[in-house]
Amino acid sequence: MDVQQLKSQIDAAPLADRAALDKLYHFMTIGDTVRAEYADALTAADTIQEFMGAIFADESKKNTLEWAEIAKIKRRNWLPFFDAEMVIQNLRMKTDGLPIQMGTGVILAPTGSRDNIANLYVFENGAFNRQAAEFVTSIAGKFVLADWEFFGIYGLYKYRGNVILEAWEVEEPPRHAPSEK
Repeated sequence: MDVQQLKSQIDAAPLADRAALDKLYHFMTIGDTVRAEYADALTAADTIQEFMGAIFADESKKNTLEWAEIAKIKRRNWLPFFDAEMVIQNLRMKTDGLPIQMGTGVILAPTGSRDNIANLYVFENGAFNRQAAEFVTSIAGKFVLADWEFFGIYGLYKYRGNVILEAWEVEEPPRHAPSEK
């Protein structure tokens, strides 16, 4: 496939997908030429889906904006591509988010899903592609989330049923702190 065929397939895509595909096209091209790092994948592909699949499967591209956009378009779970410091899966929720206790107050960390089960991922600073997730807020101080106590400054992100913490500055390593019931 060449750039003109790629543009034709984007123009023929369903209207609901076209804006995201057009944005991706602008990220991956300079004028009417595909950027060098994506040329081989484009040449080897017959369809835009094959082209995006080849880039998504390429480990060397997982920290790029283009890779993040493809993950969003294809609705692929990208979290296994990155090494989390901590993963807690299948957390049951009674509300619309995971409760974060800070002193006597509680805030809810949104999950990006209507499901009542969530996962928590904790990454070191820069250890995942932030552009593939949605930034929610930052938390500073001592707080408890999913029976773990954190102390430091963390970025809070959400992605399709997952809460992601990015450790920006850690005062103390997380420690297990089960709640008394």
